[in-house]
Amino acid sequence: MKIKIKILVISLLLIYGKSFGQTIIADNSNISGNWTLANSPYIIEGRAIVQNGQILTIEPGVEVRLKSSSSPTVSWFDYNAGNVGVIRVQGEIIANGTDSEKILFTRDGTGFWGTLLIDENASSNSSFMHCIIEYSKESRNITGISFPVTFDSGISLYKSNINFENNVLRENQRAGMYIREVSNLIELSNNEFYNNGANALVISESTVNSTNNIFYDNSFSATGFVSAIRCSESDVFLVGNLIYNNDDFAIFTTNNSNVNIVNNTIYGNFQGIRVENGANTYISNSIIENNEINFATGGTIADAIIEMQYSSTDDSSFSANVINVTGNILNTNATFVNSATGDFSLQSTSDCVDAGNPNTTGLNIPNLDVFGKNRIENSIIDIGAVEFQQPLSVVVNDKFFDLKIYPNPIENIFHVASNEKLKIKIFSIDGKFFGTYETKIIDISNLKEGVYILKIENSTGKILTERILKK
Repeated sequence: MKIKIKILVISLLLIYGKSFGQTIIADNSNISGNWTLANSPYIIEGRAIVQNGQILTIEPGVEVRLKSSSSPTVSWFDYNAGNVGVIRVQGEIIANGTDSEKILFTRDGTGFWGTLLIDENASSNSSFMHCIIEYSKESRNITGISFPVTFDSGISLYKSNINFENNVLRENQRAGMYIREVSNLIELSNNEFYNNGANALVISESTVNSTNNIFYDNSFSATGFVSAIRCSESDVFLVGNLIYNNDDFAIFTTNNSNVNIVNNTIYGNFQGIRVENGANTYISNSIIENNEINFATGGTIADAIIEMQYSSTDDSSFSANVINVTGNILNTNATFVNSATGDFSLQSTSDCVDAGNPNTTGLNIPNLDVFGKNRIENSIIDIGAVEFQQPLSVVVNDKFFDLKIYPNPIENIFHVASNEKLKIKIFSIDGKFFGTYETKIIDISNLKEGVYILKIENSTGKILTERILKK
């Protein structure tokens, strides 16, 4: 008994130490190695630098707290002053959390910190997955960088690439993410940008694919030309993004950018798409609806091209600044499930179902939509960011003329109606076996959402294969 008690006390002490660990990073420190959950939170009191050739790895669940300030004086955020927390990566950083254990970059105290800067010549192997980046403001006059003067975002990429997916950028005083002069293709996927004070994502002189990202409620604390996505002198594919309720522009593209807007849903913003100064914008399979102005241009029409095909809008006619290519639907309501709650799934009656471009070659279409559902559920892609999941009809088959399976799609339980004794095996679409059932009521609440295959055998040995959808 005494041995057991001793073991229990030691275990509690270990848990206590892990729960209340803390690591202080002094101003102007070089950082590398492993940052562990046991030593979290890591409190950065000024400039923290991952030097060239060094690697910093951050474990899932770690908190990184950066010294912050409420000062309205811009010089307070000068890099050389070391007044607020900054992480400058000149080597490599691996910050890969998990869905259940996210890595948090946040303020220490009140106000705002500087930026997380991926510097020129940093390793392209750097990675951020399942991270939250919040409450940043800016870093100014960074040593060794004469221009730009300011990096004003939660994470800033300067001439260096990274892997960036499944992250949240929120409550940053200015921008969520700033990408500048990155020559190699950057892939941003499945990230969420919301409540950032000005722009959510700024792209300048770079090449970017933004796929299945969500942007909402940005730009509410700033005025002027702020937007969810701002592109300048860049080549950008925006595919499958959901962009809604932003207080100025959803997408603002200028200065000779080439932007492809494919399968986006752009809803409830002040302006949907604004194009200026020689930018070329090509819209396919997208919903542009319920914005105060759906399409806007600056300068002369010849200097700002908007071409649109296989897309829908609630405008009753095309304005002079939009070229009607083919397959567009005017004066329509996309008929969402519940736009007020952010559910931009299409209802079965929507004009956007099976109304996209039959040929998706070259459109960079992913396998899944922004909500993780099959992207092309039927033979023709839908218009918008969310693919309507075709209901799988109740099974009535001449092999088993009395067989019915309902409801379908299924939430947790489905029923099998038949006069025969049946044996039902359930498989995933990639062949994983989940069990055999001989009952008339089958509970699949333990299975994830998705499509499953039923292999149904009757008493005479005949076999029927059917699909079901668990939603």
